[in-house]
Amino acid sequence: MATTQGWLLADLLRSLGGHKPRPSVQTPGSEGLAQLTAGCAVLMGDLGEASMRAVADRALATYRELDAAARAEFFAHMLHSYAVDPQALRHAYARWDAEEGQAELADLFDASEPRRQALLRRLNHAPEGTLHLVNMRADLRRALRDHPELAPLDRDFRHLLQSWFNRGFLRMEQLGWDSSREMKNHLLRYEKVHPMRDLNDLKRRLRPKDRTCYAFFHPATGELPLIFVEVALVKGIPGSVAPLLAPTEELAPAKADTAVLYSINNSLEGLAGISFGSLLIKQVIDQVSAELPHLQHFVTLSPIPGFRSWLREQARTATSAELAALHMDLQELNSPFELHSPADPNGTVDPSGPVDSSGAAKFSAAAGAQAPGAKQLAERLTAALAHYVAVERRPDGQPVDPVARFHLGNGATAWQLHTAASGADYMWEQSYGAMINYRYDPALVEQRHEDYVRHGSIAVGEKVSGLLPSGAGSRTGTARAESGTASTTSDSSRTDSSSEKGTTPVDHQIDGIYQGFLRQAQTHPEKPLFHLPEGRTLTYSQVLQSSRRIATKLIGDGVVPGDRVAAQVEKSPEAIALYLATLQVGGVYLPLNTAYTGAEMDYFMSDAAPRVLVCDPSQTAAHVQRGKDGIVVETLGAGGEGTLLAAEQEHAEVAQLSPSDPGAILYTSGTTGRSKGAVLTQGNLAANCASLIQSWEYTEEDVLIHALPIFHIHGLFVAVNMTLVSGASMIWLPKFDPDAVLDAMPRATVLMGVPTFYTRLLSSQRLSAEACAGMRLFVSGSAPLLASDHEAFEARTGHAILERYGMTETGMNTSNPYRDGPRRPGTVGHPLPGVQVRIVDRESQASLPQGEVGIIEVRGDNVFAGYWNMPEKTAEEFREDGFFITGDLGVIDEQGYLSIVGRDKDLVISGGFNIYPKEVEGLIDDHPGVFESAVIGVPHPDLGEGLVAVVVPTGDDAPEETAILRALAGELARFKQPRAVRFVDALPRNVMGKVQKAQLRKQYTDLFSS
Repeated sequence: MATTQGWLLADLLRSLGGHKPRPSVQTPGSEGLAQLTAGCAVLMGDLGEASMRAVADRALATYRELDAAARAEFFAHMLHSYAVDPQALRHAYARWDAEEGQAELADLFDASEPRRQALLRRLNHAPEGTLHLVNMRADLRRALRDHPELAPLDRDFRHLLQSWFNRGFLRMEQLGWDSSREMKNHLLRYEKVHPMRDLNDLKRRLRPKDRTCYAFFHPATGELPLIFVEVALVKGIPGSVAPLLAPTEELAPAKADTAVLYSINNSLEGLAGISFGSLLIKQVIDQVSAELPHLQHFVTLSPIPGFRSWLREQARTATSAELAALHMDLQELNSPFELHSPADPNGTVDPSGPVDSSGAAKFSAAAGAQAPGAKQLAERLTAALAHYVAVERRPDGQPVDPVARFHLGNGATAWQLHTAASGADYMWEQSYGAMINYRYDPALVEQRHEDYVRHGSIAVGEKVSGLLPSGAGSRTGTARAESGTASTTSDSSRTDSSSEKGTTPVDHQIDGIYQGFLRQAQTHPEKPLFHLPEGRTLTYSQVLQSSRRIATKLIGDGVVPGDRVAAQVEKSPEAIALYLATLQVGGVYLPLNTAYTGAEMDYFMSDAAPRVLVCDPSQTAAHVQRGKDGIVVETLGAGGEGTLLAAEQEHAEVAQLSPSDPGAILYTSGTTGRSKGAVLTQGNLAANCASLIQSWEYTEEDVLIHALPIFHIHGLFVAVNMTLVSGASMIWLPKFDPDAVLDAMPRATVLMGVPTFYTRLLSSQRLSAEACAGMRLFVSGSAPLLASDHEAFEARTGHAILERYGMTETGMNTSNPYRDGPRRPGTVGHPLPGVQVRIVDRESQASLPQGEVGIIEVRGDNVFAGYWNMPEKTAEEFREDGFFITGDLGVIDEQGYLSIVGRDKDLVISGGFNIYPKEVEGLIDDHPGVFESAVIGVPHPDLGEGLVAVVVPTGDDAPEETAILRALAGELARFKQPRAVRFVDALPRNVMGKVQKAQLRKQYTDLFSS
């Protein structure tokens, strides 16, 4: 074969003659380079498989004989001589642009691929070609240091190697001291994290029963492992590397409680940056766990390789005076052991297991007295390390630290930092001797990995998150604080006694609701958006066509950006098309309850002064006068009939708006005083939508049961907006009906509703776990959900209802966890991404500690711009620092969950004491024979306000007033006990189910006057 190969190459070179590419400079390697470039030209011609194998083998052999300079010149030749053919690409694009067929598209893809990728694939035909190309890429990576212009060639290598080195080809084996000499020499050579001097070092890491190693192999590299992972079995989570590298005594595996993956190495430099999948570490952990099921903890003790250079750059650019000062102070040190490690040198025990810092303590003792102020310096260093690991990001949103990228991407949690973890010179140069534990929870690894990939979200242990400033988050991802309990991750699990919470950043911003819908309509136009009761569907493209026809009509009616478009129409897909058309042309959408009276409509028309009013065709006569007043009246019926869709022409242009431009006006319920129009900007609507999509993991795969009205924030600006932007579908019901909802559940994934929905579903015998088997999320809001209903629903279906908290002026503010943590009855969860929440004293406005009741205030991009035509009222409702005063009373508990106590206006002050009605209502609702209650305060001649309980009994036999009062006497202080109990058939509610306490106060205002 050698003779055949030599003849073939010589013959081919002779045939090329003067057409061989020549190196630009004649060097000792020029002849070999000339042969190599000519061979590559032949390799790209028409060859049989045998000839291709022979030419590729000789070409790679010739390459291996080149020196570094000649190899760099060959890389430049590959880059320029085998680039994309621009003429072929232009022709392919022109053909595709003209035909837009699948064949033309495939040709366009082929033409856009650089020819060097084909060259690499042909070189791979050589025996052991894959391994030779891996080594070639290692040479290329070294050449990149002096020739950064070769980066496109490296992308070609990465593209091919990534596909060749798929995780499915890898096999894992356990290595030991009895492995082959070649294998042991390989481990010695390629151990980069903690280099070994000789076989004695290796023996200490492989021979003891509490030490082992796992390696991953690929068919293309034979018995050469790609990755190997060294594992130590210890007691406690280590804070020093010395006991791992040089153990003083062997530990029986049965006595260990922790497996430490203390060294993870990529053997082949040419595979740097090539991912072998993100769950390789889980495979190791699963194997160790299967062999030793008693182990409690799986951690690493990892280097932080880029920290020192990053800190140096921060000091050079004066990004932070604090970091610059830290860098200067650290320059005065000669060893990490001049620093005081914040960890207890004797080891500590916490919910995550003991921390073994004995190695650091021994080194510190050997180092003698600490430098003055060393403890404070170590604390500053640890805080900077926490910021570097958990917050700093590359432009692509990934952590800047490569080891952090690896472990966090594999599903780990950044658990704990140690300043004096290693005395090795190379560790000093990397991170001043600091190292970090990444913790792997086998039950959560896959979830953490998915969160990282889908949302850029990283899990951060409380010992790391506690070092970050309140509210710190990554620049483009999410850093979530993880508590000491392995199964719980929460943004607010940090041991923080303040009642100011937030904010986790929003992963992916939305440029506008209409823009998001338009992208979905263009991406999958034939996907159903609406599934209608009669079995008909409407696709995204059909809704887009309707909205564009309506846009034509609105422009014809004189609507320009900023004009209000009022809609008092029945629920229909065409009503959503009207909403979209209004956003498209830059109008301000004004949804109005269909139950509003003529007098109420007079107020809204006068206050908002809309350009257009859209009403039901049956209401045309009632609005004749409005047409005379300059308002254009259009009609739209529940079936799509009316004047609004009369235009056939489709208006496609989209108004250019900013996030601060108004997008909608939503009037408050107006139970006290006249209704206020909350102006929600384009940015408000988009920010809240993005936050909810992220928090509830709402995707195009979801199918929502929509049974809410569309003139309210929940039904329109939550449910509909999320669906339009994410590309999901809706089963569109005209109103809530338990049987219709249960009929829809097998085809759905999500239900958003109000507490009444769940009360009525619980009354149905059809509600069961089987009926809800395909559902993934039940959301409740707009009014408090009884804890008993929450618990009963979970018992019946296996689903815990997710309660959230929002209001007209802010959209949604908080939510119980979708994934990371329990959904607790009676609470509304944690702040949503991008939202800050705090509790303040109602008198002093000072922030209150956790556990104390006060006024809820919120701040974020979700908060409205102000009240329409009410600048004074707007000013009254905002603090100087931008927080909006919600008027709701709440309390934040130790786990960071917010509970709504009631409205500030519902607070009862009796005899100088503050009484929160919800506390009393909860006890009354638990009384036998009580369905629900409302507690109010009415004028009292002696106490100022007297407490009255208005009770709805469960049946005809109402409990005695005395029985209720007697039961409360054993539970409440005297001043909290009602002075009277009144029984009613039902509590007055608004359309969204909120109890109208103002009506009750008016009804019973004279109760104590006599």
